[in-house]
Amino acid sequence: MPIRSMTGFGLAENSAPSGTYRVELRAVNNRYQEIQIRQPKFTANLEPRIKKEIASVICRGSINVLITCDREAENGRLSWDKPVVDNYVRVLTEVKESYNLGGEIRLNDLLRFGDFIKSESVNYSDDTLWKHLRPSLCGAIKAFQESREAEGAALVKELKKILKEITKTLQQIEKRAPERVAEYSASLTGRVEKLLANPPEPQRIATEIALMAERLDISEEITRLRAHIEKFSENFELDEQVGKRMGFLLQEMNREANTIGSKANDTKIAHWAVSLKENIEKIREQIQNIE
Repeated sequence: MPIRSMTGFGLAENSAPSGTYRVELRAVNNRYQEIQIRQPKFTANLEPRIKKEIASVICRGSINVLITCDREAENGRLSWDKPVVDNYVRVLTEVKESYNLGGEIRLNDLLRFGDFIKSESVNYSDDTLWKHLRPSLCGAIKAFQESREAEGAALVKELKKILKEITKTLQQIEKRAPERVAEYSASLTGRVEKLLANPPEPQRIATEIALMAERLDISEEITRLRAHIEKFSENFELDEQVGKRMGFLLQEMNREANTIGSKANDTKIAHWAVSLKENIEKIREQIQNIE
């Protein structure tokens, strides 16, 4: 299952004996699942079935469903009342014979009394209405899913681009880290020589530099951040909802970026750490819309 956006639109229409049904689905992002339905009164009892059908394939998002039905097909079923027509024919025949009138009783004469033609009202069971409505609902869900998948593909493309930038920045930080220690070593040695007429033993300076290098070491943070990026990327191929998992991984990625920045003691690395956090925030904004 490809990654899907929580926003989407789907529309389908289908004709049935009880009418022509039109179903529209629209959704925006939401941490939870919310389904709101507007529908004709005669389908009100179907609401639990409609929600169950939607919930079976859509796990997160605020979903608005609009159902309309054109019932002309049902209302157009006409019939005629035979006893009423029989009475009209009888009365007209009696009038004709009583007054010795000529001519025949024709259909046009009867149509002047249009009350013998009536429209039949058909009552359908909930099960029958569900059979009539469900094809339109399923068609709308299918179109809705396709639109979400298309938007999800665009999101994945953007996320991969941002992750590539983060990886590039990490490479720059990793390259800079040993240079920073070497520069600190030279700086410390120079300061000590200026301050002291008799410089301390080289071993003592080396020990101080080693301790500082350990405090400034960011190799573990870089390794963990790379692992988080790899795990994050694996979600692109998973056959399940991944939005929440991506959110948790981003929290860990941001924590490592913060630690790199706080331990940097170096202007370049500090600036790159800011860039890491900016790109992580960009990803956070994007995944708010992933199911």
